[in-house]
Amino acid sequence: MKKIILLLVVFSLLNSACKKNTTYNNPYLEDVSFSIEINMDLPEYAPLKFANNSVLVHNVGIKGVIVFNTGNSYNAFEASDPNHYPSACSTMQPNQFTCKCDCENNTYSLYTGQLSSGNGQYSLKAYHVSQSGNKLRISN
Repeated sequence: MKKIILLLVVFSLLNSACKKNTTYNNPYLEDVSFSIEINMDLPEYAPLKFANNSVLVHNVGIKGVIVFNTGNSYNAFEASDPNHYPSACSTMQPNQFTCKCDCENNTYSLYTGQLSSGNGQYSLKAYHVSQSGNKLRISN
């Protein structure tokens, strides 16, 4: 009987220690499903072969996708500022290690997606990136 109780206690502790996969809903940015493949052998994506370079990919996501080479991996973020509704000025432009929204002057790190200056509570919306040779697949 003691073994059963001990097993139940251990199981309960292990179960409560596991984090549940929760979705953090941003009221400004809708979820859009997409999948795109980027060939870094093409001239417009060639900068991604080198660390600390980024490219804005148009016509995907909400306002585009910013792809960034961290030096160890690739990050892909929604190009629309996550701290207000998409508008004519909300498409952010990458600039070295950051991107900036012209509407609010919010600046975000392309390494972490975190707000580095400005106002807001939301980080950049991240997308999944997988690499196969010189091709990147970005999806949501």
